[in-house]
Amino acid sequence: MKFITTKGFMPFVRYRVVLGIVTIALVGMGVLDPNAGDSAH
Repeated sequence: MKFITTKGFMPFVRYRVVLGIVTIALVGMGVLDPNAGDSAH
């Protein structure tokens, strides 16, 4: 929480957006399997 009070909320938002874009790109390229967690049951 100290990071947000000293740096602001925008770096956290940018990090989450970039992480989301990278995840979607990896799923789209077939590197990540979106159903991989289902086999753990």
